[in-house]
Amino acid sequence: MRNIWLLMALLTAVSLSTFASEKSVYQENVYQTSDIKLLDNRFRVDYGVKKITFIIARERFSKAVILVRPDGKKVYIWDKSDHVHWIEGEENDIITIENPMAGPWQALGKIQGNNRIQLLSNVQLQVKRLPIQLYSGERLKITGELFHLQKRLNETYLRDTELMVTAYGYNRVEDENFNFTSQELAKFNDKGVFYDEVPEDGIFTAFLQLDLATGKYRFEVAVKNNAFTRSFNQDVILFPKPIKTQMLPLLVDADPQLKLIYDIDELKPESIVIKGRITSVNRGQSEDFIIYAEADMTEQIHTFARPEQVGSYSIDLVLYATTKTGREITVNMPSEAFVIPKPIVIDSALLVALTASQAEPTEVLVDLVEDTESDWNLLLWVVGGLVFLLVLAVAVLFGIKFWQKRKFEKVIANKMDADLGIGEPIDVSDGLDNMIDLDLNSLDK
Repeated sequence: MRNIWLLMALLTAVSLSTFASEKSVYQENVYQTSDIKLLDNRFRVDYGVKKITFIIARERFSKAVILVRPDGKKVYIWDKSDHVHWIEGEENDIITIENPMAGPWQALGKIQGNNRIQLLSNVQLQVKRLPIQLYSGERLKITGELFHLQKRLNETYLRDTELMVTAYGYNRVEDENFNFTSQELAKFNDKGVFYDEVPEDGIFTAFLQLDLATGKYRFEVAVKNNAFTRSFNQDVILFPKPIKTQMLPLLVDADPQLKLIYDIDELKPESIVIKGRITSVNRGQSEDFIIYAEADMTEQIHTFARPEQVGSYSIDLVLYATTKTGREITVNMPSEAFVIPKPIVIDSALLVALTASQAEPTEVLVDLVEDTESDWNLLLWVVGGLVFLLVLAVAVLFGIKFWQKRKFEKVIANKMDADLGIGEPIDVSDGLDNMIDLDLNSLDK
């Protein structure tokens, strides 16, 4: 019984892995080099196509799609023909048709997802493959050619042909370009202008400026005209710029300085050349400069002559270098900027006034201290005088009281002597006077 359960679990795991692998093949944007995107479920088949394969995703468990030929006839899954081969899955149909009728074809059904077409034709698009590893900000030239029976087609045949490069994102959560959908990068030309070398020689040229976030992309080169459509697809990965730049803080009366940090794991330091341009934002005047790196150099500080004119300045940088793999690269670096501030000028009259105003508080403070000291001395004299007068008054009062007490004691003593008959006779008038004095003193008490 246990073995049966193990066998069932193994079969379930195999089924899930098979389903996942099938889904990854047909729904995860896996493109062959020459796959063509099926837009609006329509596609024009040109006369040179020997075999065409439609890879169409639809709702799960829905009916197989129906193909409508240019003459209006329909191709069903049950049609038996040596020219039609049909593979039906739960979520997709793969239909291969040999020697298809030239003209517009259409697919009907509950179609969804990214559908595409594979062609086997005498008309082929050949594009020079891009390096798999590119750098954000890198600029490069790309060429494409159209061949019919191994012969390059010229401008006479391709007069109405348009070639363009489009980038598509993979929306991987670990990439910086997670929210990127698509963007047209450039159009080719064969007119001998811009980066195209020879006019109307059948070699189309485009210039790519990869101002994109880092991450994985699918680049599609597509050629379209009224007769046929061809595509070339390639996956690339954009890496961060191999050089970091930073303007150092600008000190007073000091020269501006730019710090550069080199990734020597990616670049050969001795090959690094940086072409720059300083532009005055206010006046539009510019000046070019060159920075050379040396072997084993990981960072460098470049000093600029301090501009005489005040205002904002921008610095544009372009990197020319050779990678460790030997590839020559050109990368546009982020712009840097600095500001020369306006100097502070103080008028001499204002300076004198400022000096005087700074001196006035000191003088006022000295005068205030002197006035305070004078007031304090005066207060001390007043308080001292009052204390002296108070002490004097107390002393006088004490003296008066002491004298009155002595006099009263003398009068009492005389009276007692008189009563006892000791001493001389006492005058009556004198006694009355003394009694009056005694009564007065008693009243005072």
